[in-house]
Amino acid sequence: MNTIIFLQTLLIIVALTVTFLKDNFRMVIFFSVFSLICSSLYFFYMAPDLALAEVTIGSAIVPLIFIIAISKQRGFVIINDLEKDDDFLSKESEKGIGYKLLSEFAELYKLNLVIEDYEDEDDTIFGVFRVRNVDLFVSKKHGKYLLEGKSTNIIMNKLAQMAKDYPEIDVVFVAEEETDD
Repeated sequence: MNTIIFLQTLLIIVALTVTFLKDNFRMVIFFSVFSLICSSLYFFYMAPDLALAEVTIGSAIVPLIFIIAISKQRGFVIINDLEKDDDFLSKESEKGIGYKLLSEFAELYKLNLVIEDYEDEDDTIFGVFRVRNVDLFVSKKHGKYLLEGKSTNIIMNKLAQMAKDYPEIDVVFVAEEETDD
């Protein structure tokens, strides 16, 4: 009986840890530990079939899927719709304030900054977001640089905070259209 109470208490502690962690890899590891504790409890409550399923699925397969998904999300893709002679996203130029801001932002979240030129004039911003895995669309209108990103992207709020120091930059949140794909 003491073992079960200990495991239940440990389960609550691990669940709270998973909830409050910010690092995704640690979160997945604690989620796996959570599943192992659950499987132990199933075993003590005489449900060995549930224990076996929880060990294989909750402690092995699901964390593996999470780790694969997290490792693929290490890039921050930016589509550049500026004129060729605009130095806003230039790495070498001192006028490249956009590059400085975005590289600082990407470094904060440990992301690889990927800047691609916008090629399709017929495509809308929604189409660009939908067709490619694009995080940000950079353009210039009325003398201001627009950083357009998905409103569903959580880290866009931090980018908006960081861009407040730059009066020539506006961060715009764009709602994605629903598609029937």
